[in-house]
Amino acid sequence: MSLHRSSAWPLTWVAVALIVYATLHPWSGWHWPDGQVFRWTLPRLGFEVANDLVANILGYLPFGLILCVAHLRSGRGPMVAALVTVLTGAMLSYTLELIQYTIPTRVPSITDWILNTLGTAWGALAALTIHALGLVDMWHRLRERWFIPQAGHGLALLWMWPLGLLFPPPLPLGEGQLLPRVRVLLMEATRDTPLQAWILPADPLTMWSSFHVSVATSSWAPVIESLTTTAGLLAPMCVACAVARPRSLRVILLTMLVSLAIGATALSTALNFGPVHAFTWLTMPAVVGMLLGAFGGVFLVDRSRTTCAVLGVLVVLFLIGLIHLAPLDPYYAQTLQAWENGRFIRFHGLSRWFGILWPYVALAWLIGRLWGRETLASAQQR
Repeated sequence: MSLHRSSAWPLTWVAVALIVYATLHPWSGWHWPDGQVFRWTLPRLGFEVANDLVANILGYLPFGLILCVAHLRSGRGPMVAALVTVLTGAMLSYTLELIQYTIPTRVPSITDWILNTLGTAWGALAALTIHALGLVDMWHRLRERWFIPQAGHGLALLWMWPLGLLFPPPLPLGEGQLLPRVRVLLMEATRDTPLQAWILPADPLTMWSSFHVSVATSSWAPVIESLTTTAGLLAPMCVACAVARPRSLRVILLTMLVSLAIGATALSTALNFGPVHAFTWLTMPAVVGMLLGAFGGVFLVDRSRTTCAVLGVLVVLFLIGLIHLAPLDPYYAQTLQAWENGRFIRFHGLSRWFGILWPYVALAWLIGRLWGRETLASAQQR
């Protein structure tokens, strides 16, 4: 069995998650559809919005492209890969259109289904074109030369990392603040139940204050911001060095990650708060943190992939601990969520979940990478 793992499959699941999230947004007001309203045949609406028509095609086009490439990389023939991709896109779209009967603010439409299927077909056609030009095979050869065989999920992590920065984190590059969100979800799930007293404190306002707020608001605040920025930059660097083989490629990847960190954060800030505020996040502590992260990347260039994975585990754990020192402001989060100018780039808040969950997924992958190497070494010794 080949140890090669394509990054197309995990990216396909990300594309599915994006489509499901966008189709069923705002994820509220669920109800069982009336039998007189529900139909297995999708209705045709009397009006169509041009922006929705374009969005339906563009929303499924990347999905069709990535899924078809994934099938091609798995050894399927071009025609079989294209056919399976289009059928999968059509079934996914049909299922989501039926589910829209349960959401009052969403309306199923056969036009949407046709356009979604068309977008999937165009994506599959683009994948076949790329394959016919030899670009897929070229990338496969380059990947075998540049990366380890198990690099698929690691490369997918690197692709997804900038998406989490599109929703401004509490501190620059500070992804992973999960516990406050979990507590809010538990509070909503236990509302008006005996368990609510265990989740909601006597003074609800105190739940937004971190138990380390005295540290975060003291003279240590600039230090915490610098260290968080450093760890936030080093985490993807460790992932990159854990999968890359040549030293020159590591240098290129680390340079790209620094550029992505600055560019994605500036773009997010500009779109959320206005172009004049694009670089207001670049305070002195953040600059120090970026420089420390860049110097840390220089140290990683000549380290072994196992060492980079071990350091990655420590860095991610450090990042998770630091970001939970940052206080969560519910009014800031609510305002940012509803800010019309930033909704497109933040994908109605989905990018926030990318930023929250990325460190934990990276941590699981790094630990799995180390565990896999230990298992392989034990098997070879036997």
